[in-house]
Amino acid sequence: MATPYSNVSTQNFLLACLFFLLAINVNLAAAISSNFTEFTDDGSLIIQGDAKIWADGSLALPTDPSVGFTTSRALYATPVPIWDSTTGNVASFVTSFSFIIKDFEDYNPADGLVFFLAPFGTEIPKESTGGRFGIINGKDAFNQIVAVEFDTFINPWDSSPRHIGIDVNSLISLKTVPWNKVAGSLEKVTIIYDSQTKTLSVLVIHENGQISTISQEIDLKVVLPEEVSVGFSATTTSGGRERHDIYSWSFTSTLNTNGATENIKIASYA
Repeated sequence: MATPYSNVSTQNFLLACLFFLLAINVNLAAAISSNFTEFTDDGSLIIQGDAKIWADGSLALPTDPSVGFTTSRALYATPVPIWDSTTGNVASFVTSFSFIIKDFEDYNPADGLVFFLAPFGTEIPKESTGGRFGIINGKDAFNQIVAVEFDTFINPWDSSPRHIGIDVNSLISLKTVPWNKVAGSLEKVTIIYDSQTKTLSVLVIHENGQISTISQEIDLKVVLPEEVSVGFSATTTSGGRERHDIYSWSFTSTLNTNGATENIKIASYA
């Protein structure tokens, strides 16, 4: 099992997530998966760039501190229906994951980790290293991206050096909250999209017990195509390098099409 140390009890984490779900009126109880396993090379993930699955079952983005300007991505291999053109209905989803950022000696920490949704079949864009997180092409004005960023380095478009932000088609976050990132500490994240209120909400429980929340109204039907890829991306630069180890991930999407409910469940990794 890929289980890192943590001072935050699992019970407190689950209780906080429960209160958070109730607060934003999301009813996904029937769809939440309880199946747990490890990250493996079984074809369920698409590994891009310098990402790697370790023997202990954790997912590393990237792995080699001797190489700069890297992009590492891991995506769920199956397309996720995010809205339906026939009914106009939009999916609701909930995803949870945990990760640790490890600094590399002799380098400044950069640039961070993102969870994102993009058109299915997405590849690493050109010129997307560094602060572009491997999801945005700096020379292309047309991007279809919804992302939650855990930013460890201040770029010209950033509001602060370290922050959690919600991005839509741009690296300029629509909303941010400060992030007191500590290298080597475990972060537990739950992200929920409520299609009724068109609200994306983020809950982060830090290893020291502190909680950060952020939310933003987003109409996914306007931003994204009907089917998307979901996953993670991380980047480094020449002088800024760090490793992002993901230890667990679960994702459930619920979409009502023609009166029938379609559930997409990514098996939880822990």
